Amino acid sequence: MRLYDNRIVQVVIAILYPIAAFVILSNGRLIGSWTIPAILAILFCFLWKNLRYLAISNILMWLVSVPMWWFFVERMREGQGAAIFISSLPFIVLAHVFIVFIPQILIVLFKNLILKKLETSHHEVRGGP
Repeated sequence: MRLYDNRIVQVVIAILYPIAAFVILSNGRLIGSWTIPAILAILFCFLWKNLRYLAISNILMWLVSVPMWWFFVERMREGQGAAIFISSLPFIVLAHVFIVFIPQILIVLFKNLILKKLETSHHEVRGGP
């Protein structure tokens, strides 16, 4: 439980998510599957303490790693990838909200509910407050 109580650890976890997203976006062609990004997102859901850290991580991802990916990776490639990305951005954001962000919220809420029930039952067994 100390992982969730330590503010520095939670801030580091919130900062690591955009870094991991940048690495995945940069190497998406090598990965070739949505399995690794999905597992990574689920793991971060279990690491975040609450929805505030989840929101901070997602905002940082959109403000930092996505523009960096577009500028450093996609613009350096030949072809129309950068233009396609920019023109598709509204749909990408909408898809992110429904496919990634809302499920992340539900996982974090469910995880916190289970932890709270376990903590309550642990206190009842020990007879403590």
